[in-house]
Amino acid sequence: MKKILSLFWILTGFFMGLSQAPEKMSYQAVMRNGSGQLLVNQGIAVRVSILQGSPAGAAVYSERLTGNTNANGLISLEIGTGTVLTGTFATIDWPAGSYYLKTETDPAGGTSYTIVGTSQLLSVPYAMYAKSAGGGGGSFVIPYTNTVNNASTLFSLTNDGDGTSLEGNNNTTTSNIAAVRGVVTNVAPGGFSSAVRGINNGTGGLGVGVYGSQAGSGWGVYGTTPNGLGVYGNATGNGFGVYANSNTGTGLNATSNNGIPASISILNNTNNNVALNASSVGNGTVVNVTTTGNGAGVRSSTGAGFGVHGSTSSQSSAGIVGDNTGAGEAVVGRTTSDIAGAVVGRNDGGGYGVRGFVATNTSGTGIGVYGQVGLNNSTGRAGRFENFNQTNTTGNTFEVETNGNGNIPDNTQGNAASFLVDNTNSVGAAVRGEVNTIFGNFGAAAIFGISSGTGGRAGLFYASNPSGNGASLIALTDGNGNAITANAGKDGNGVETNIDGAGNALYAWVPSFSTGRAGRFEIFNENNTSDVITVNTIGNGIAGNFKVDRTTGTSAAVRGEVNSQFANFGTAGIYGISSGTGGYAGLFHASNPAGNGPALIAIADGNGNGITANASNAGDGVETTADGTGNAIFAWVPNFGNGRAARFVNFNTANTNPPLTVETHSNGSIALFKSGNPGTVNVARINSAGRGFFNGGTQNSGADVAEAFDVNGHISEYEPGDILVISTKADRTVEKSSTPYSSLVAGVYATKPGVLLTEEHIDTDISDKAPMGVIGVIPTKVCLENGKIKRGDLLVTSSKPGVAMKANIKMVKIGQVIGKALQDYDQKEIGKIQVLVNIK
Repeated sequence: MKKILSLFWILTGFFMGLSQAPEKMSYQAVMRNGSGQLLVNQGIAVRVSILQGSPAGAAVYSERLTGNTNANGLISLEIGTGTVLTGTFATIDWPAGSYYLKTETDPAGGTSYTIVGTSQLLSVPYAMYAKSAGGGGGSFVIPYTNTVNNASTLFSLTNDGDGTSLEGNNNTTTSNIAAVRGVVTNVAPGGFSSAVRGINNGTGGLGVGVYGSQAGSGWGVYGTTPNGLGVYGNATGNGFGVYANSNTGTGLNATSNNGIPASISILNNTNNNVALNASSVGNGTVVNVTTTGNGAGVRSSTGAGFGVHGSTSSQSSAGIVGDNTGAGEAVVGRTTSDIAGAVVGRNDGGGYGVRGFVATNTSGTGIGVYGQVGLNNSTGRAGRFENFNQTNTTGNTFEVETNGNGNIPDNTQGNAASFLVDNTNSVGAAVRGEVNTIFGNFGAAAIFGISSGTGGRAGLFYASNPSGNGASLIALTDGNGNAITANAGKDGNGVETNIDGAGNALYAWVPSFSTGRAGRFEIFNENNTSDVITVNTIGNGIAGNFKVDRTTGTSAAVRGEVNSQFANFGTAGIYGISSGTGGYAGLFHASNPAGNGPALIAIADGNGNGITANASNAGDGVETTADGTGNAIFAWVPNFGNGRAARFVNFNTANTNPPLTVETHSNGSIALFKSGNPGTVNVARINSAGRGFFNGGTQNSGADVAEAFDVNGHISEYEPGDILVISTKADRTVEKSSTPYSSLVAGVYATKPGVLLTEEHIDTDISDKAPMGVIGVIPTKVCLENGKIKRGDLLVTSSKPGVAMKANIKMVKIGQVIGKALQDYDQKEIGKIQVLVNIK
């Protein structure tokens, strides 16, 4: 990328060589790069242009110059000796106006000019002009015409005597002739330029700058101009710019056919004097203005002062009085300003800024103050009242008060204030109140209504048109505050609504773009035991109807929540009561026949029950029915759950009813058990006859198979581990063993039988029967009557009642062996060991 240099041209001197040819100017500059370093001993190329009139003016001459900088970065150039690009240097008309020198530089010495600078030729030696100005002498011939450019006075006459220094006479009768004429030919002369100027340097107060006299009825001084000043008088001291005086006539008479007869101005913004001073020592009118047209009698305008300022020190008079004796207006103030008022009433005392009153009219049509807007399609406000003092907390910005009785038949009359937007197409408010404050104090309100009597209302909003659909009151808030906050300080209601028709006494809704609630009711007093909301009806309608009318909705129509550590009766998210002899405390109806959603879902995220149901009388805690092919009860555990699908417990020891009763009135199975995922394979069932079928067999926590037998004596005399033998005293009866090697041995009193067999009906009480284990692992009473017992030893009855001992193989006969020992035993006392019981 090409490196671009910044060059700083420092003008060290302009020199003009005045010779016959060629004409030239010397120019020097110091060259630096963008870092401020000097460009030393380097070839530089410069394109020089002479511009006329302005830095952006036309180029009257341009040329290309080249040269080398010295060891100090200085380059010296002679303008007028380079390669001419445009124009002729010798023909430049230097007196024709201002000129500017434009330089364009290529630090590499080529023609890629990247650095441009322009400066005015302030010290150009305009001596070049001398060759064209001509000599100073010559003859003077009438008429004489010449044009020169010189800052000095071209013609000057001085007379030290009493005669006139310069006099011009014209003796013709032609119109518009002039004895002396001065002409400023430039169409845009400088300020206070004059064609003719008269100066009187006298300080005695009697001299005249310009004196014009007329012997007849003409004009002593006549000035005319299309746009400027016909006659201009200026007083540089305490004198009068123009002085008019009359003994019996008019001192100053200004008239005009189409223009302004007189204009009086102060052009110095620091001049605080009166622009026009009119005074009178008599009783006549100081300024008398009359007009027979439609124009204003007096029209005044001001930038920062008063258009009209009238003052008086008498209570019986007025600073400004406007009288209306016809149909016009007494006083009209007009303004085109966006900030100032047409009429301003100011009060610096304790009176009124503006006071409008009806003095004598009793017709009821008079108006003290009348503000209007809308005339001629105007816009704006008919009235506005402001308080700019933040510390003014005692005076109301606007007060309206009446002592009238009001008008009961017609509430539009007799009010302290009445506001009406009388336009059926209007969207404006009859009353708009606004308060801009960070405080929410009592009374800081856009509209604050008070009812201080025993009756009346602090606010009443009445939509009186029976055909209207608009609301009587709309309250909106764009912030986080409430749209309406209502408070009853005593026993009244915060909000009371009623309807005379078929509408809603209270209709709360959330628009389609909002995410808030249609209603919320809260009590923040912990000691308040009243209902948060009470809904009551004496009709046949529903006391409360809640609906989420959205087919894809996932929210609840009613959501009740209670945050309490207590489980008292009634402490519930939803509490339904049926206080009559019929009805339901709660009813959940999934009414869509095509729907798959449950009528009721109960979920407990804690340790409590999903549903707790209690019937305190003869009813069922839970009654379920299925009118279709579904299940009256379907209890299940999801794939992530670890609980039971169902549990039935009876905690009352005196209650002999079973925790679960399964009943069928058909020939179908009483119970059916399925397995698989999903459960499609029948693994067990109980048929209507009470017979159980188990595809995978059965497994019990007990270790033996036992059968219920009657015993000799009372069952309380027997205990688990006793050796039992067949009794010879009664049929199907057993008793404790009492002799060694008994062939009547039948089994052992089972501690925990896995299967208990009986011939009795399942409803028969068999608590007086002994569960005798006949096969399996059973804890059995043993002793050392025949020696220590080792694992695998055969056991037989001993002489001790109900106790086994080690068998002698040589003495054992068929039918005497109880089983085999599964544990060693060498204790002197009677104890128990695990025995694999199998009578042989």
